Amino acid sequence: MKIALVIYKFLPSKGGGEGYLACLANQLAERGHEVHVFAHDWENSNRLIRFHTIPAIRFPKFLKEVSFVINSRRALQAEDFDIIQVVGRALGMNVFNPHCGVERAWLKQDFQSIRNPFYRFLKRISKLFSLRQNFILWLDKKQYTDEKVSKIIAISDMIKSDMIHYHQVDPQKIAVIYNGVDTKRFNPNRRDDYRKAVRKKLSIGEEFVLLYVSNNFRLKGLATLIRSLGVLTQTQTNFKALVIGRGKKSAYGKLAKRLNCLENVLFLGQVNEIEKYYAASDLYVHPTLYDSCSLVVTEALASGLPVITTKFDGASGLIEDGKDGFVLQDPLDHKTLAGKITLFFDEERRQRASVAARNKAEQYPEEENCEKIIEVFKEVVNDAAGARRSPALS
Repeated sequence: MKIALVIYKFLPSKGGGEGYLACLANQLAERGHEVHVFAHDWENSNRLIRFHTIPAIRFPKFLKEVSFVINSRRALQAEDFDIIQVVGRALGMNVFNPHCGVERAWLKQDFQSIRNPFYRFLKRISKLFSLRQNFILWLDKKQYTDEKVSKIIAISDMIKSDMIHYHQVDPQKIAVIYNGVDTKRFNPNRRDDYRKAVRKKLSIGEEFVLLYVSNNFRLKGLATLIRSLGVLTQTQTNFKALVIGRGKKSAYGKLAKRLNCLENVLFLGQVNEIEKYYAASDLYVHPTLYDSCSLVVTEALASGLPVITTKFDGASGLIEDGKDGFVLQDPLDHKTLAGKITLFFDEERRQRASVAARNKAEQYPEEENCEKIIEVFKEVVNDAAGARRSPALS
């Protein structure tokens, strides 16, 4: 098949949706498909993939969004493709695979993540009058209701529900395909390779270590995690929390200091080789207010870490409550989170959950994810061929 993949930034090193698409593109190319990537910024990581640079106005952000939509569609029309899959904000596709979820669902939870009512009100007002935000909402609706889109891939059951709720998408048009994970890179056996070295580097001994990874501290619930640590210190002392990712740590450091748990928190910033930090940890905690299907959750499971996340994370559909982790109903309930974390101080429970976590992740290898995507592509191509052969109705 001749396949076009469209995303604003194709940067495999960034992870997230960009890392996912890079993995998919590589696997499609290695299977003999002709793969074209249309992006504004890209890293050429595979000679089998053909790249097309899409010009976009970088500032203001409103024009960046509009110009990329217009220019990418124009570029796509210059060639014939069997499949055009859009991952981000673009049009002209016959397969839509929105890794960021549904905009209106995200926006609702983003407002909820602002605890101060006055600041939340200001945020709502700014979004209401934002040209960029209004364009994104229009585009989001257009993408889900475009009759030329044959199939929409939801990366979790939660996102499928959001598609139906907010845009009345026909359930038959939606294929649910959870993210795959590199089960070789993320593997419990890595503990033997990295655990002691990473802990020594961080001056950690035999303490219980929980891990948090995010580039959006507010939306992904870092404040809730730190509040839960404040509760934990009342009964536990021998633990550390590793906080990895981009974000303004000053406010969270002040919160931890006020709650007398600052010495239990290590802010590590951006790191390379994240698998080493999974290997050094005992539990992964992700109290997010919105995630379409968190890749770090699947990576943690594959690494043999029990996971605590929330019902607003699409990856919660992978968690069996009490077996390989827990799913919080309220992402702001730090006391319940503290109680769930405490349960994993029990080494026997932790070991059982670790085995269950790895077994769960093995059901979602990235190779199988690619095969499922290809099956959707074949269905779209076959349906289009059938429509062309069918006689026109008078």
